Amino acid sequence: MKKIFVLLCTVTGLFVTQASADGLKNSLTNMMKKKETTPAMVDLSTLSVNGKPRGAQAPVKTRSSKAVVAIVNGHKIIKKDADAYLAKRTNGQVKNFDLLPKKQRIRLIKEMSVADVASDMAEKELSQQEKTAVLTRIWMQKEAKKVNVTDAQVEELYENMKKRALENNSTRPIPEFSAIKNNMKMQMTEKAIIGKLMNDVKINVINANMIAGSINDIYISIEDAKNALQSVSKGKANWETISDRDRQQLLQMIAPSKLIEAALKKDLTETEKKMALSNYWMQNKIMKTDVSDKDLKEAYTKLEKASQKAKSKKKLPTFEQLKQTLQMQIAKEKVVADIMKSAKIKLK
Repeated sequence: MKKIFVLLCTVTGLFVTQASADGLKNSLTNMMKKKETTPAMVDLSTLSVNGKPRGAQAPVKTRSSKAVVAIVNGHKIIKKDADAYLAKRTNGQVKNFDLLPKKQRIRLIKEMSVADVASDMAEKELSQQEKTAVLTRIWMQKEAKKVNVTDAQVEELYENMKKRALENNSTRPIPEFSAIKNNMKMQMTEKAIIGKLMNDVKINVINANMIAGSINDIYISIEDAKNALQSVSKGKANWETISDRDRQQLLQMIAPSKLIEAALKKDLTETEKKMALSNYWMQNKIMKTDVSDKDLKEAYTKLEKASQKAKSKKKLPTFEQLKQTLQMQIAKEKVVADIMKSAKIKLK
């Protein structure tokens, strides 16, 4: 039954297309069981777990773990990573990439390369503003794990807010604590993160040579300052005419975002950045991809047949219940298939 519901997973991982993954998984699994009978599958029946050939097949020469086994759009894939991915895909049954036939190696490399190819597309197509927003969210999520806001602290703040509202004879209804607890905790966490960033921050108004001022060692251009002022004042204030005190306050407002930009460049690894941007780009493409009713019904029919074949006692959810999940999954498969068409894969 576990195999049947692979297709029902939500779109959380963006590195493998389900169609390609299922085919590869079946081929690799059957490597240890019986000879493949499906023409589309690669026959791996001559291989064994310990890497020794079965029957009369000649021994396969393996390479160093540091050897480059493939290049995809200029990205090098080393054998150590390919071996690790293969072991993960086969639950540790097969661990040597060099033992796979060429077609199977290409399929494995395609699976491994989706993130790199998507990352390249994200780098080309996303605006700098989008990239900064995505990476800021990832950085904030990492920092949030370091902050411990207890339920008791949230409830204490809630009671204080409720008390002030009653004292001020507010006519606005007061939400139940359970209804806003999570949002309050998130806001308190974000406030703690920003407070830590702003601790001992040095802000100076310069207003010379196109520089409005500095936030620690970060210089803010007059253009950026004007844009921020335009936003907060809705066009009613002008940088040239506001006082130094107002300029100082404006830089104070700008400071958190600039400090976060500096922090995420330092604190996020290249892998984290690449994954975040590729995931965001993929999600956008998936949401914009059309899936026909015909595709949905065909996918559901396959699930029905698989369930019947497995003689499962668990009732398959209805088409309407699975429709949205199937739509996302099929859209994902289409996006990945599309970007991998133009991928330049070279086995070494």
